[in-house]
Amino acid sequence: MAFRIAYFKVHYPEAFYATYFTARADDFDAELILQGPKRIKEVMIEIEKKDKGASAKEKNLFTILEVANEMYMRGIHFVPIDLYKSDVKRFTITQDGILPPISSLQGLGITAAQNIINERTKGRFTSIEDLKRRTKITKNVVQILKQNGILNDLQETDQISLF
Repeated sequence: MAFRIAYFKVHYPEAFYATYFTARADDFDAELILQGPKRIKEVMIEIEKKDKGASAKEKNLFTILEVANEMYMRGIHFVPIDLYKSDVKRFTITQDGILPPISSLQGLGITAAQNIINERTKGRFTSIEDLKRRTKITKNVVQILKQNGILNDLQETDQISLF
């Protein structure tokens, strides 16, 4: 098994990383990792300083951060999460890099991500209001999407202001 993993890691690195992160998606923190290798190293140092005081979640995150840092060092990058292209749970290989799933954002559950995926197949969202109405997502989920720049292209409401 180790030889197979090594083979894919060397010859098909994008596929290896996409598969690895898909398998470990529960521990993946897209908001943190999309900030790049500098931020990843800072958080790794913070976790290392805690030593035995680090929680199980932080230890799992540390492993993810090591692999993400290695990926960045090999010249493979993540692309920002896209409301219309990201999958629910799977990391996708694109020409520009690896596209994380919508559910990789901390605080955004599988159900909310699935609702977004289901509704986007019926047509583009016209506004944040339309997104909330069609997907039935909460204000917290909308806030998470806004914080990560996923809703930058959408206006708040469908109303047109004359003044």
